[in-house]
Amino acid sequence: MTGGLCARLLLLSLGCSGCVAGVVEMQREVSAVLGVDVVLSCRYRAESGEKVTQMVWSRRGGSGQTVDIATLNADYGLYVVPQYEGRVKETAPLDPEDGSIVLKNAVQADEGAYKCRVNTFPAGNFEDSLKLTVLVPPLPSLNPVSPLLEGQGRTMAASCTAEGNPIPTLTWETEVRGSNVTRTSAHPRSASVTSEFYLEPSRDMNEKTLTCVVSHPGLSQEKRVQHVLRVWYLSDVSIRGHEDGWYEGREGAALKCLSEGNPAPKYSWTRVNGSLPVQMKTEGDSLTFLGPLTQEDAGVYVCRATNDVTSRQSSVHLSIAESEPQKLNLVSVSIIAVAVVTGLLLTIVVVAMILVNRYHKKKTKRLSEKIEELSTLSRECSRKRLNSNTASADIRAQMEESIQLRSNHPDSLRDASISSIMGEEADRRSYSTLTTVREIETQTELLSSAVPAEEVREEEEEEEEEQKADEEERDQGGTTDNHPFIKQAMTHFYKENGTLRAKPSTNGIYINGRGHLV
Repeated sequence: MTGGLCARLLLLSLGCSGCVAGVVEMQREVSAVLGVDVVLSCRYRAESGEKVTQMVWSRRGGSGQTVDIATLNADYGLYVVPQYEGRVKETAPLDPEDGSIVLKNAVQADEGAYKCRVNTFPAGNFEDSLKLTVLVPPLPSLNPVSPLLEGQGRTMAASCTAEGNPIPTLTWETEVRGSNVTRTSAHPRSASVTSEFYLEPSRDMNEKTLTCVVSHPGLSQEKRVQHVLRVWYLSDVSIRGHEDGWYEGREGAALKCLSEGNPAPKYSWTRVNGSLPVQMKTEGDSLTFLGPLTQEDAGVYVCRATNDVTSRQSSVHLSIAESEPQKLNLVSVSIIAVAVVTGLLLTIVVVAMILVNRYHKKKTKRLSEKIEELSTLSRECSRKRLNSNTASADIRAQMEESIQLRSNHPDSLRDASISSIMGEEADRRSYSTLTTVREIETQTELLSSAVPAEEVREEEEEEEEEQKADEEERDQGGTTDNHPFIKQAMTHFYKENGTLRAKPSTNGIYINGRGHLV
């Protein structure tokens, strides 16, 4: 019967050499967390007319041999070998094409290669394989180093260790400043890592948090292990309570010793060269005098603070006055201070006003002097211009009188001796006279340019009116009577040895013997 079955299967395989087959679907790599169930999936996607009869799971051992684990038959159901009983079950018992199984409580010994073989009719047998990796999540541990002593230099504050498969990753999170050193070590089925954190202890690090952060593929989220730093220290000691001065008869006097430390310091009081007074109580960091102070309470008092780190001390010299010192009246002092400040401010304001007033007066005086100077300059320019116009009018009048004089006395004016004498004098004084006239005209023009244009126009209009009036008077006098002009002209001459000679004028201008203006 066995031979007939084999022949039958052979005939089926030979007769289906041209059949169309389906596809085996499997994952190539599967990861499982230690102690957690894992699914090994195997599914056959059959073609039309094709039927899955059986699926078999097997595992390749360390020696290379293949060991069956479970068989899933469409007619008989699941069969598990005794070695895996209770650890393997099928995921879909009613689906012959789905041969996935569940491996319960995975351990590191389950790692390896697994094969799924599919028997179909009439296409034949098909198989595929996957690799199972069991992840061992780390269990980190943090080992603090205590105590940390302030001032001891660089020291290790804590170490963090984690072991797993694959090797974990360690980092540090903290507010304190430090550095870390990491080392690893391998084991047969896992690896461990240790990280040490170093710092220089100081009191500001006390109560700060140091956190070791562990990362691993087998962890759904990072693990954190925290440690609170403990730094031991002891600060300097100081004594308070005697600053306001002590005197005989004072009651309730007390001294207080101040110091900070970790652990908290303990205090003790002593007096140099003597014992503590009888009426005195020490309680913690305070020393209290129970009765009124006397001269016997004076002396040097010492406070010592001690903890597990070290001890420190401080002293104060107490002197007891015979009477209570007079206290300053703060209200009176405040009023005096305000009055002094107010007086200073008022003085500053008055001085500033005086300086500003003087400055404005000085500025106003300078402005007035400038205005007066300009007015004087304007008046001088007007006067000089008026004198220049008057001199010009006098010159014209002398010329006209000379002409009239020559017309009325032709014989005397044409006298050869008079003409020669006047000509010689004119030749000697002509150069200096003309120079003087040009200088006067130049100065007049320069001064007139400094005079405002309106004043110059007014003066020119007045001069023109005066000249017109003079010309009208001369015209009327020439037509009616020439004697007044002759008399006026004779005032510029004098007789000498029967000869008329020109009188010298203040402006250096005179008429020569030929009636010319020099």
